[in-house]
Amino acid sequence: MFVPAVEDSPPPPVLRNGRILLVDDAPSIHEDFRKILADQGPVDAEIDAREAAIFGLAPQRPGGFQLDSACQGEEALALVEAALASGRPYAMAFVDMRMPPGWDGVETIERLWRADPRLQVVICTAVSDHAWSEVLARLDVQDRLLIVKKPFDLIEVSQLAHTLTAKWCAAQQAAEQMRQLVDTVQRLRASETELRYTSRELESFAYSVAHDLRAPMAIIGSFGKLLAEHLEGHDGKPGHYLDRIIANANLGQEVLSGLLALTEIARAPLRLQTVDLSRIARQVMEELRHDAPGRAATVTIAPGLEAWADSRLMQCALRNLLENAWKFTSAREAADIEVGLASRTPLQDTFFVRDNGCGFDMAHADKLFHNFQRLHDAQEYPGTGVGLATVSRVLVRHGGHVWADSVPGQGSTFSFSLPRRPLAS
Repeated sequence: MFVPAVEDSPPPPVLRNGRILLVDDAPSIHEDFRKILADQGPVDAEIDAREAAIFGLAPQRPGGFQLDSACQGEEALALVEAALASGRPYAMAFVDMRMPPGWDGVETIERLWRADPRLQVVICTAVSDHAWSEVLARLDVQDRLLIVKKPFDLIEVSQLAHTLTAKWCAAQQAAEQMRQLVDTVQRLRASETELRYTSRELESFAYSVAHDLRAPMAIIGSFGKLLAEHLEGHDGKPGHYLDRIIANANLGQEVLSGLLALTEIARAPLRLQTVDLSRIARQVMEELRHDAPGRAATVTIAPGLEAWADSRLMQCALRNLLENAWKFTSAREAADIEVGLASRTPLQDTFFVRDNGCGFDMAHADKLFHNFQRLHDAQEYPGTGVGLATVSRVLVRHGGHVWADSVPGQGSTFSFSLPRRPLAS
């Protein structure tokens, strides 16, 4: 079967923002920053590629930042607001502490952060009119403020610019990814709600259809039997046709009963209690032996098998598993069926039903627990294809699951897990 390839989603584009705001009342400071951070001319892509190949990292150029200048806090605030309005915010700002006659550095930063809380800030100062403890308390410092004493080192300024702009970009990408994640979760929740509603509607529809068809199917079978009685002794095609009608009417009733059982399992509330699985298994096997007294079968049921489950639903599940084992060992001279405990952990118990029947090819195991899926000839092993789907539905309702292992001609093992009874708090 051809399966179309699924292309990987392209990675999100790398966000870059080299916009830096300089806030200082000394024009010479602005010139110093520009010499350190401004674009230093055209980039040699070939040299950059060779450096990346040798050192494994993209070269970090000393320039390439977009610098805007403000001599006072009011001017800086206006630039920040304009940048936000244009959708091109600044990644960081270098702010002087003393800028008479206007706002000082602390007030300037306070106002800039009110306008753009994402702005990374470096205070550049030699003298402060405030104690640093007071500055840090007023600015409610988190992870967006650094302090550099004048005269500052050129490499230090360059590294701060590269690091803080990269940090700004990483924070924005993380915020965007979080927004996308929240949107995805909301869509998944909406889809889950819709699927649950659709599932309930389908189950209700299946229940109504199965319920309404049961009576007509029973009437077809009954009148077929009556007609067969009137034709008793008549050979030929009419009798053969009637036999086919009656057999299929009976099969239809079994399928409808299975569908009703499936929908009832989904709708019925769970009544959890300690369930004696050994007792249920013995009762089922006694009934099966009674219906086929001539069969040679060895049945081993471990004593003391208990589960925290709904008694009625577990009877249904275990009956289907044992009837399945009984049916698929019918061709054996001596059937061998075993029910036991596979493992026990603090969280769950795992049980098994094992047989030496005809087995099946594990390549088709994914079909076992779906409605109306069959792995064997219906003439040889009749059935509705609903039994194992019912088992799966029961186990899922309990928070467990069922699976199978088999070898053709050597038998099958159906294992199922159930959560253990929670400890009383």
